Amino acid sequence: MRTIESAKKDCYAAWAAQPNATHGWCIHHEIEFEPLTEPIANRIEFILSSKSRGEQVCRLDNMRPVSSASLVVVLPAWKAHEEAKAPALKAYVEAKATAWKAYVEATATAWKAYEEATAPAWKAHEEATATALKAYEEATATALKAYEEATAPAHRQDVPNHTWNGKSIFKK
Repeated sequence: MRTIESAKKDCYAAWAAQPNATHGWCIHHEIEFEPLTEPIANRIEFILSSKSRGEQVCRLDNMRPVSSASLVVVLPAWKAHEEAKAPALKAYVEAKATAWKAYVEATATAWKAYEEATAPAWKAHEEATATALKAYEEATATALKAYEEATAPAHRQDVPNHTWNGKSIFKK
C-alpha cells in the first residue's frame, strides 16, 4: 500500500523535474488540465492539511506537471474547447440567472414557511434550467470529445498511473 509520504515525495519530485511547467494534470480532482495559478507547493500542502487522509495519495499521485511535449498537443485542444463552449456557457448562465431571480422572488416572502416554499421553487428552477443545461452539453459535446481525444495520450504519458475517468480522479 502506497504511503502519503511516498506520494508527497514523488509529487514534489515530478514538479521539481519540470520547474518551468505552466500547467498541470488534476490539480483539482474534477479538472483534468489547468494552468497554474500559484506555486504548486501551495496546492500540495493544502491537500496534506485539508483533504481527507484517504484521498491524499490519489490526489498527489494524479497531480503532475504537463510536459512541454504534451503542452504542444493539449493547449490548442484546450483553447479550442474553451472557445467552442463559450456561447453555450453564456446562454446557460443567462438562463440560470433568470431562473435564480424567479426562485429568489418566490422564496423571499415565504421565509417562515421555508420548507414548503422552497421545494416547489427549487423544482421550478431545475425545470427552467434543464433545457439550457441540455443545450449547453449538446453544444459542447463535439468540442469536448475532440479535446479528450487530443489530450488523452499526453495525459497517459505524463501521468502513467492516473485515475482520471473523464470527470474526476475519484471512482464514482
